[in-house]
Amino acid sequence: MNEALTLKGEAMIVMTRAEYDALVEDIGDIAIAEQAMMHDDGAPSMPSELAHAVWDGKLHPLAAWRQAVGLTQADLAEKSGVRAATISDIEGGKIDPRLSTLKALAAALKLDIESIID
Repeated sequence: MNEALTLKGEAMIVMTRAEYDALVEDIGDIAIAEQAMMHDDGAPSMPSELAHAVWDGKLHPLAAWRQAVGLTQADLAEKSGVRAATISDIEGGKIDPRLSTLKALAAALKLDIESIID
């Protein structure tokens, strides 16, 4: 970017098309992030190391979210009404949970169902 002056002496910024496109993209990303934060007010956030473990297939999303909010399987079982053994089986990929189970777990974690499924 470069600074220049108009004929009236007003400051203006001159940039390449690539710089402009990058700026517009950044502004769009910020707007999307702000909208998501407003929509998910009160929802937990996940540390990057847990997110990477999910993306790499090393950790089930339910386990990552549970850990992100600092709950043990027993704690989540108590909050959700789902047995700890069932939570363990879901996180271990041993079972496909019922929709009612996913709803209870998601509600206990203050998330939508899509966030906790593999």
